[in-house]
Amino acid sequence: MLTYLKDEEEYKKILGADNVPKDFNKLNIEASNYINLKTFERIDESNIPEKVQYVTCLIIDLIQEENTKLSEIGNLKSQNIEGWSESYSTPEEVKSDYEDKKYSTLRKYLWNVIGIDGNPLLYCGVC
Repeated sequence: MLTYLKDEEEYKKILGADNVPKDFNKLNIEASNYINLKTFERIDESNIPEKVQYVTCLIIDLIQEENTKLSEIGNLKSQNIEGWSESYSTPEEVKSDYEDKKYSTLRKYLWNVIGIDGNPLLYCGVC
């Protein structure tokens, strides 16, 4: 399976974290595949850039947050105390919000990283 992080120790070292998510291997695969999809398979797997490894850590954390929110019953979105009203996020809203966060993270850190074909990782061709 494709992974941009070798192991849990690499995750800890890059983020300066003391512990890792309990389902790290699954999240590492999921994050790596997400990044691979969004970068059009341009990352050199034999020489993974540090920025890609860092983004993988950040995406792992975002996926874990998303999964936690999706597993909670009733994600409170807003609350009005005086009139006592509450609204909750739907699973689709949570997924959409985290998709935006993940892609924003990719753009922030990988906008200038060049892939194996000589193009920037996020370049998708002429639109």
